[in-house]
Parts: sequence; C-alpha cells; structure tokens
Amino acid sequence: MIEKTDKPKGIRSQGSRNRTKGHGAERHYASFLRKLGKAFDKCKTSRQASRLHDDSGIDLCFTDPFNIQIKAGRQKGLVVSNELSKIDTEVKKNFPSNYPELHNINIVIHRKDPGRGRKRNAYDEIVSMTFDDFIKLIKRTDIL
Repeated sequence: MIEKTDKPKGIRSQGSRNRTKGHGAERHYASFLRKLGKAFDKCKTSRQASRLHDDSGIDLCFTDPFNIQIKAGRQKGLVVSNELSKIDTEVKKNFPSNYPELHNINIVIHRKDPGRGRKRNAYDEIVSMTFDDFIKLIKRTDIL
C-alpha cells in the first residue's frame, strides 16, 4: 500500500513563500519606479520582459542607467558584494559589447522584513552599489 505524503491544504513550503515574497518585491519596485517619472515609465520585471536579463541577475528592465537586483525578506548569508559581482559577471557573459547594460550602474535593493509587531522604517530598505558605481552616479549629476 502506498502512503500519501501530501501536505495539508493551505500549507506552503518555505521556498514557495520566499519566491512569492521576492516576486512581490519586484512588482512593488517596478510599480514605484513607473510612478516616479518618465525616465522609468516602461519599467517591468525581468520575468515579464526578458529572460536574458533575468538570467543575468537583473530583476527590473528598462531602468537605464541602472541594473537592479531585488532582494526581499530576511536573507541569511547575503553578501551584497557577491551579488553585485555576479551581476557584473553575468552581464559581461550574456550581453554583446555594444549593449548599455554593460555600462549601467549595478545596484542591489534589499527590502528587509520588519518583523512581527514592528512597522517598516527607512532602514528596512537598503540600496547598495560599489564605490566605483557611486562615483559614476555622482559624475552623471550636476553635483561636481
């Protein structure tokens, strides 16, 4: 006799919850950027727009001059420098030399869970980039 080992209805695996949380965060930031202004009005998640971008670690498309990776929730072992390096490596591997993605600023947005009983604050959403990319960003503005 074969025993059924299905989970009770309504209980999802941790991986399923994490995936849903990540997709929700991607949709949140895509919507936010579209509302931000004309420069990002075509912003879409890479799952919707481009498998090549998704495979390169870029979660949001049509966000020039940025390559954006979204992380959501509690990320045990998240090393932001490794994520930024991965984007850089994958973009160089996957895109032809004349594509703007090769020269875009790589950023990681980490939307942390505030935890039970605590409201989200400004420190629960962190944007990270390399110092070289920070300098590129400064040079593109009228600060200097």
